[in-house]
Parts: sequence; C-alpha cells; structure tokens
Amino acid sequence: MSEVSLLSIEEIIEKINFLNKNSTPSWGEMNSSQMVKHCSKFIDLYLGEISVPFWYKYFGTTIGKLFLRYISKKSPLETPRNIRTDKSLKIIDESLDIDYEKKLLIKKLNMLHEIKGQIHHPIYGNMKSEKILFLIKHHTMHHLNQFHLIET
Repeated sequence: MSEVSLLSIEEIIEKINFLNKNSTPSWGEMNSSQMVKHCSKFIDLYLGEISVPFWYKYFGTTIGKLFLRYISKKSPLETPRNIRTDKSLKIIDESLDIDYEKKLLIKKLNMLHEIKGQIHHPIYGNMKSEKILFLIKHHTMHHLNQFHLIET
C-alpha cells in the first residue's frame, strides 16, 4: 500500500507498555487511557464490529479512497493532528483504568496476526487484510507519537 515504514505489532506493543496514567500528550484532548481505548475502538471499527451510518459508507466508497491513498504515503509522524474524531470513536470517560485498556488493546493487536484475505471495512468496503493492518498500525503509531513514544 505504501513505502512508509511501520513498526511491527510487537514493537507497537512494546511502546504501549511505556504508557501510564501520567503520560501526557503533546497535542490533542485525550489522556493516555482515553487514547488507548480510542485505538482499541479503531480496531473494532476496521474489523467491522462498529456499524456506521450510510453517509459514511457513501463517503468512504467515493472520496474516502483518496484519503486512504494520501494517509498511506505519510509517515505516522506526519499525519495531521487534531482531526475531528467521530463520536463512536471519541472517548470522554476520564476514569478509565489504563492497565485494563492497555491489556485490551494489546490483546486486539495480537489477534491481528490472524486476519487474512479480504476484510469488509464498514466505511471503505472490501480491503485486503494487509491494508487494514497497515492502517491500524499507522493510526496506533500516530497516537503513540502523540505521547512521545515514537522516535523522529
């Protein structure tokens, strides 16, 4: 999908383990627990476990592919910051347990080794599992960068 180099799932998990409740972002409104849960819900979305309105699907199958092409050519360190987050992925609960959220995200990341073939993305339609994995890793790395965990 791109020439952008991404960390492996194992390397991403290693970075996630550095997060704690006192980790502070360099941008955005989410605390570390909210960011971890956001990344976890993002995986749910990409694997079709969160439904989306029709207009998302329409957007995704028309101009959304251009967005994917644009993002896939950018390093997670260059991804635009503070993009509006859909309400289904926005986490407002401030009392989350960071350790629980990290375990859940790590479990979901480890399960990504099992996805193969075509995946039906609820917004973009059918995609190869490699593209889904690329986008999940890219998004997670973007947020790890938000918390100073990706070297520039």
